[in-house]
Amino acid sequence: MSAARASRSETPPPDGPVEIRRRRTQAERRAEAEARVLAAAAELVAEKGIDGLTLAEAGERAGYSRGLAGHYFGSKDELLAAMAEAIHDEFNVLRRERQRGTSGFAMLMATIDASFDRPAVGLVKMRAYLAVLMGAAHKPALAEAVATFNRESATDFGRLIRNSIEAGDIRPDIDARTQALILSAALRGIMAQWVLDPDGVDLAGIRTEFIALVRRALINPART
Repeated sequence: MSAARASRSETPPPDGPVEIRRRRTQAERRAEAEARVLAAAAELVAEKGIDGLTLAEAGERAGYSRGLAGHYFGSKDELLAAMAEAIHDEFNVLRRERQRGTSGFAMLMATIDASFDRPAVGLVKMRAYLAVLMGAAHKPALAEAVATFNRESATDFGRLIRNSIEAGDIRPDIDARTQALILSAALRGIMAQWVLDPDGVDLAGIRTEFIALVRRALINPART
């Protein structure tokens, strides 16, 4: 050993706390690997569509072995369903952030407004998400995942509408579930048009008009 290396090895640590890098657990390493595979899958679906995705390429694009995606997710459809669910969860985070500090009819409006922030997750993920939604009809694993997303969206909007009816902010003759399905479908359709033609769809203008339209359709005249 050289004198310099010996000197460094024998020098006591400096006073004060010494940061020790914690070794990640197996669960943490797996969570990171799964997240990277899901992100890679989204990129590939955005580029090639759901039929162009392969488990091997997803694992390789993520920086792992070609067999890792299959080991973690089992099948291509299960990988696609997990990818769409991860993106859906990002949408929910955005929605909850926008809802914070609101209640009643204001929360409903904040939720609708948050739906127009979905491009914040990125065009690549939006393309991948919509590809799954549009290709799910004949793929059972995907159909189940998409049906779950639809139910969750309708349930959330329905709850907000019912709360607003009870508060007297929304007309009492409104059917909460029907309106919830209309809102969910309309917002998803707008996002699909934006993904297909991001330069030709004025999302900001549509947001303003859509919120105004919902107010006119739902607001209780007694509160105006």
